[in-house]
Amino acid sequence: MTAYRPSRPTDYSRLITLQQSLVSPSPQLLQTVVATQTIGNCLVSITETQTVVGYALWFTSTEQVVEEISTLSNESRDHCDEDSVEAAGSAYMVDATGSAHLAELAIHPAYRRQGRGSQLLTAIFNQLTPGTQLTLNVAINNKPARALYETAGFTPICRHEKFYQNEINGQTSASDAIVYAKVI
Repeated sequence: MTAYRPSRPTDYSRLITLQQSLVSPSPQLLQTVVATQTIGNCLVSITETQTVVGYALWFTSTEQVVEEISTLSNESRDHCDEDSVEAAGSAYMVDATGSAHLAELAIHPAYRRQGRGSQLLTAIFNQLTPGTQLTLNVAINNKPARALYETAGFTPICRHEKFYQNEINGQTSASDAIVYAKVI
């Protein structure tokens, strides 16, 4: 059985390494949440030897959210085509009553497919008030993550075109995000 616990400031160096596997990492966001322990929430997945091998980072509507998050949320709202046939989701629910947003979920590749992502999601569900809408963004081409969220009961609600900006070998490209939502 896998285990999890709340993050600690001493976890930051390990978390920043795990974060690099994400399509669009936000080191400042992670540092703010883990260092302050007052803004946002972060759970870590740990091994039997207490090694941190994954984490989930989320915000609820009752929290003071840093300006950067509010700006990102507004940009998400402005670019979401809610009438899209390929509806996929939206990450901007941070400022609405009864809502939360899963900003990041990362598991070390050697520890994937062990139920760690599902366990972190279940732990988040258990901490949220019933009726809360939890949203998240996922890269359209990230099929394993999309399968995880769909299995956990998330539904695509809209699609953000060119949401993620990627730089590889000096070349910038953009990929779409699907926004998922689930009412807890």
